[in-house]
Amino acid sequence: MTTGGREELPLLTVDLDGVICGPPFGGERGLNMGISRRFLDPHERPHRAVVPPKWLSWPLDHLRFDFRRPLPGVGEALARLSEVRRVAVLTGRRSSPIHWLEWHGLDLYLDNAYWNITWLPSPHFKAGSVMVLEADEHIDDDGRTAQYLADRTEVRPFLRDWPRNRDLPYHERVQRVADLAALADLLVEEAGARG
Repeated sequence: MTTGGREELPLLTVDLDGVICGPPFGGERGLNMGISRRFLDPHERPHRAVVPPKWLSWPLDHLRFDFRRPLPGVGEALARLSEVRRVAVLTGRRSSPIHWLEWHGLDLYLDNAYWNITWLPSPHFKAGSVMVLEADEHIDDDGRTAQYLADRTEVRPFLRDWPRNRDLPYHERVQRVADLAALADLLVEEAGARG
């Protein structure tokens, strides 16, 4: 993970599954079942997430996640983003993604990684985290999460395009991007325009 002299850069938090790594079957064109098409009521209290005990979740997480591959162009996109942003992974996973990020050489472009060790469902965990971290932007593949962030936080929410998150009535602040490379193009261009 990168450090030092970067505190003045805005903080971008990046979801892992569906943004950095592909779904379990089919990579970029696979069926991304982690995307919900139902929005949350932003005024309703979060329910307690169903979290299996560690003795069960630890081996299951390794089976579910370890063999997934980074999406095409992700390393290059993270490298470009790290020039204009502090970049941190913010995932709803309940186990550390650090080994996977190191294994694929993606940790070189990241300032930190955060995963969900709370009782909160992923959208609520991410909303609380972006506020605590004082993140400026967040990119997610889950439309429900992007919508919830737009409703409940000041973060600039980006939605990584997948067929399953299309054609929903998103908040006007939710900005769709094709992938992480498209987000890098946008943020590098904005940084250049600001001088």
